[in-house]
Amino acid sequence: MPTSSTLHPVSTAAVPRSTASMRVIHILKHCGYANGNVHVAVDLACVQARSGYDVTVISAGGTFVPLLEQYGVQHVVMPHEQRNPLAILRAAWKLTFMARKTRPIAIHAHMMSSAFVGYIASLLSGVPLITTVHNSFDKHSVIMRLGTRVVAVSKAEYDKLLKRGYNRRALCMVMNAPDQSPRDGFMNDGRVLEVSSPCIVAANGLHRRKGVFDLIDAFATLTTEFPHWNLYIAGEGPDREKLEQQSANLHLQDRVHFLGFLPAPRSLMEKADIYVLASYAEPCGLSIGEARSAGCAIVATDVGGIPEMLEFGRAGRLIKPGRPDQLAAELRTLMSDEPVRNALRAAAKSGSEIFNVQRLLQDYEAIYLEANKPSRTPATVQMRHDEVA
Repeated sequence: MPTSSTLHPVSTAAVPRSTASMRVIHILKHCGYANGNVHVAVDLACVQARSGYDVTVISAGGTFVPLLEQYGVQHVVMPHEQRNPLAILRAAWKLTFMARKTRPIAIHAHMMSSAFVGYIASLLSGVPLITTVHNSFDKHSVIMRLGTRVVAVSKAEYDKLLKRGYNRRALCMVMNAPDQSPRDGFMNDGRVLEVSSPCIVAANGLHRRKGVFDLIDAFATLTTEFPHWNLYIAGEGPDREKLEQQSANLHLQDRVHFLGFLPAPRSLMEKADIYVLASYAEPCGLSIGEARSAGCAIVATDVGGIPEMLEFGRAGRLIKPGRPDQLAAELRTLMSDEPVRNALRAAAKSGSEIFNVQRLLQDYEAIYLEANKPSRTPATVQMRHDEVA
């Protein structure tokens, strides 16, 4: 399994580590719910602060500000929407002043406009810029190559960015790790979920890239054969009304349940007999790490970083995207055979500790230290854990 790590050999021996001197500035447009970029950035900032780092998060604000403050992370309000060039320049100047004054080990950008602001500040202050490419499918993600170090969130993403012309000497990898997130307790709204078993669960944004239309089509072909199964879909998005209409047209109103945005999906995953992610593009879906840690039997599409997260089929079933027929076939096998389903649950759980959020601390720390070495020249590609199959 391509667990996680930089793809460069990183030795921290040359740069003695002292948490007291580890000062980091994270920059992102906002820190609100329901955005994977934000969730990763907030998790990382919190575990760093918990470890003794001096951490600052710059954003326009959002629902996670109280959580950041709870962990001792300083939050600075600094809007920098790309549609507002003046705000971008103002933020870049403020960040430059902050970086010159506090001398952080890194400025870490998690969104496109944030990377541009960070790049200007990095040039003027001499502080390395780290960019994490969360959404390579976005055409504006090319801005992320401005980083001193550019982090891909899976080996598949690493290879894709190389093909797009990203600098191999700057590119490295850290796989996302959402389990035991500091957000879990903070986001739990106390809702008691009434779920009828047996059931299939999906938890993702409701937009076409996530393949929920395919999931409903696949489920529709199985409802007569499996009359006691239900489908629960957690999430919000622009396609919710269309998805509800699709379910109504298929006469599935009583079998397909839309739960809306669920801040803490772990409790739903723990009730699932099968978890499905039918995405068309997924650099490193947080929900797969969460579902594995919850011990779900997983069916997901063979796109982006998903195969790595499922150990190329050992820890979950893989299908082609946009193929409801293949999805239905895999679901039929699991729905009809409880021992097979339970074996897949055990396989998902086994090895899932790699998705513990604490692992992000050491992986990103190695990148920060490497970026501060005088040569800033990584050597050959290697993994710190298992080799990629």
